[in-house]
Amino acid sequence: MRKPFVFFLWLFLLVFVLSSIYISFTAYLYDRDSKILANVSSFFIGVREGIEKVDIPYPKHTIIMYAKEPSGKFVSSNVASPIERKMYVHISMPLQEGTLYMYVRKVDLLEYLAFVGQNNLYTGLLVASVLLYFSIFYFTLREFELAEKGGVTEELLNRLKALRLTMATLKVIPEESVDEMKKLVDNILRHRLSKR
Repeated sequence: MRKPFVFFLWLFLLVFVLSSIYISFTAYLYDRDSKILANVSSFFIGVREGIEKVDIPYPKHTIIMYAKEPSGKFVSSNVASPIERKMYVHISMPLQEGTLYMYVRKVDLLEYLAFVGQNNLYTGLLVASVLLYFSIFYFTLREFELAEKGGVTEELLNRLKALRLTMATLKVIPEESVDEMKKLVDNILRHRLSKR
């Protein structure tokens, strides 16, 4: 009965850890997408006002260029900055009056970890769930080790039941045998307590 309970406890804790990772990663994606949308909307507001080099609020996340056919080019202020192409996805999209070219930063594990580190709620959620999982995992493994090395096993339980039955018949057994049985029970209990 103990092993299925422990299995389901580990499974529940694993789902808890994965859920906390999912929640924090979803929050990271939401934050990242809102920054990209803020860049695009700021860029098009600048284009509407006729600014050829538009400042965007989060230049690390997007590089934007809009080639408008009669008027010329509109670019974000970070267009000349060097980039690692493997960190970005290139998107080109035809619009009514021209073509939009964008480099959008890919999802990055280090950026996700930095986001989690900056937000105490997600840091606490992840750390607490991982610590809880590994502590329960460690203590249950330890308990199984103790059971294998000399904890309460089926064999020991059967011997104790037989001993209890024997002690119930005290009037039939001589006094010396009762003393021997008491010593045996004391030894078993001492052995069990020393294994904890």
